[in-house]
Amino acid sequence: MKPLTEKLSLWQTIVLIYIFEAGSAIVIGVGGDAKQDAWIAIFIATLIGVGIILFFSYLLSKLPGKNLFEIFEICFGKWIGKAITILYIVYFFYIAARVIRDFGELTVSAILTHTPIEFLIIVMMIVIIYIVYLGIEVLGRTAEVFIPYLLFFVLFISVSIVFTGEFSFDRIKPILPEGVGPIIKAIFPQLITFPFGELIVFMLLLPYVTKQKEARWASAIGVAIGGFVLVLSTFTEIATLGPVIRERSNFPLLSAAREISLLNFIERVDLVIVFIVMFAIVVKVSIFFYGGLKGLEVVFNKPYRVFALPMGMIVAYFSIVISASYTEHIEEGLKFVPFYLHLPMQFGIPLLLLPFVIWHSKKGKRPVDKQDTKKESTST
Repeated sequence: MKPLTEKLSLWQTIVLIYIFEAGSAIVIGVGGDAKQDAWIAIFIATLIGVGIILFFSYLLSKLPGKNLFEIFEICFGKWIGKAITILYIVYFFYIAARVIRDFGELTVSAILTHTPIEFLIIVMMIVIIYIVYLGIEVLGRTAEVFIPYLLFFVLFISVSIVFTGEFSFDRIKPILPEGVGPIIKAIFPQLITFPFGELIVFMLLLPYVTKQKEARWASAIGVAIGGFVLVLSTFTEIATLGPVIRERSNFPLLSAAREISLLNFIERVDLVIVFIVMFAIVVKVSIFFYGGLKGLEVVFNKPYRVFALPMGMIVAYFSIVISASYTEHIEEGLKFVPFYLHLPMQFGIPLLLLPFVIWHSKKGKRPVDKQDTKKESTST
């Protein structure tokens, strides 16, 4: 099959950002430090997340048609730009490996208990390699087709949990028993880096949106919808399990869904959740994997598809060996990754980039103005 041209519609952009944001965050549960106020922390973090994606869009708007890696070379020069690009290549591939591991652990614990996690990760990676090889438009169209079903099942599961005997608003109370301290702790650095700061990878996709003027607002809408779904799922988890059990559970939404039993007929809804999450994680890993491949394209000046198969196998291998157990995997993701990887890569370097982008955008306008004035003078 011939790879399609890389372009995204506004609707595809909204859908991809929504699925990307909810992806693994809805699996493992976020905001646990805020306990029963986790849903409030996620709501506030969503507002910050909208600001984050607008900031990334602003950087792109200053150098139209350029992606993140091309902006690095324009602002910092060829060699420094390539060096920073290499850092992001490693970062994107590393996060892709971590997210695949999330999927493997969820599937092994929920439905395929006797299946080796290595097998699941390799199969998942083969699918992702194929999708990314065909192009980002294929991913956008696939997400566009499946999004109605995803939204339906998410809302259906949330409503179904409400009608179980385990759901109680009393578990949400009291609100702010320890003040705003736990909420701030949950937001920084965990929630602003995961999942919202990870949106930096969309600086490699947004240049392909067909209507650039509306792209930033489409991105903001996608973040808002994803945040709403996270708030809804978190509220449901707390009201069903309670803040203590939710925090101890590896997969709180899955645990809450297991409580569903309607009319002695609708049961085992947790299997539906696994398949929903599986698709969401395919989307999220594909985007990170695509980001890493685009970096290799810039560094080696070769089409990114050349690197898809070998790098896919490397990512799959690292996903398997990245941690000895799921407990170690989560601990590393909550303590090490936010401070030492997410903060500098998601916010440190982009903030450093800001004055250079503004300067280069103004510098780029001056020669054009001079040429226009010369043409006008010669024509007269």
